[in-house]
Amino acid sequence: MSKIKWGIIGPGVIAHQFADDFRHVGNAELVAVASRNLTRAQSFARQYSIGKAYDDYQALYSDTEVEAVYIATPHNFHFRQSVDALTKGKAVLCEKPITINPKELDELLKTASSTGNYLVEGMWTYFLPALLQAQRWIEEDRLGEIFHVKADFGYPVPFDANGRMYNPDLAGGSLLDLGIYVIAIAWLFLKQDPSGIRVVSRKATTGVDNDISIQLEYANAAASLTTSLRCKLHNWAFIIGEKGYIAIPDFWRARECFFYEGETLTDHFVDDRKGHGFEFEIESVSEDLRKGKVQSDVVPHLYSVKFQEHMEAVRARF
Repeated sequence: MSKIKWGIIGPGVIAHQFADDFRHVGNAELVAVASRNLTRAQSFARQYSIGKAYDDYQALYSDTEVEAVYIATPHNFHFRQSVDALTKGKAVLCEKPITINPKELDELLKTASSTGNYLVEGMWTYFLPALLQAQRWIEEDRLGEIFHVKADFGYPVPFDANGRMYNPDLAGGSLLDLGIYVIAIAWLFLKQDPSGIRVVSRKATTGVDNDISIQLEYANAAASLTTSLRCKLHNWAFIIGEKGYIAIPDFWRARECFFYEGETLTDHFVDDRKGHGFEFEIESVSEDLRKGKVQSDVVPHLYSVKFQEHMEAVRARF
């Protein structure tokens, strides 16, 4: 089997987990990394046995061996870096949020279309076996009609006005960093645009949002979503239907899910992952590229459009 050759832009915390999971993927290999700091890139390359380390992103984009680029930089850089990689002929997997507003996404999708190159948002949660199992239970009509989706995702993050999470110049804030996960869960299981939105939000002294409660109203369902940089939340997702409910602990990185008929636990799924969970995303995207696809069936462009539209609607109510 030919392996898709990958490069990484931005060797931060998530990139470390992403790189480590290549050990568990059979159709891809990591061949290059780029950072603004050469020492940092070289250290990352040594740790993961990567052959090439660059201190210039354009050099990685121009590397003819690299077929796909994983972008793991702060949110505000995603648009420009994705455009640059696409125009150099690379496939792009860009960490979520793929852009910081709908306008940027529209321009990025136009670039992907005009170049004919693959583009996907790194909503890794969608690739996890537990989320796929939850969807199978629903497809089997074990849940019946879905009436409620409840999800929260929050961790206390110490305030640092210059840090990525609280700096408005780095597109900081709870919504873009954590809130996109709860927005994505609502979309995954309801696949509808809300007819009504109610929001309660708090802001840090830098002006970025740090605690948000969201109520989304649909024709015959509702979603209750919460995200926070101020406190630890439960971090579970619940999909509640007429016949029972599905519970997903730590849904954003889920290893398992539970199916309840009424109050009785009738099914339990646990995955057998060997890595952090990024291996499923890497393998799926690499297989797409081997097949010549230009977008993912798991996270198609439409889903990214909906994430952006719904976050923009929430943001408008801060």
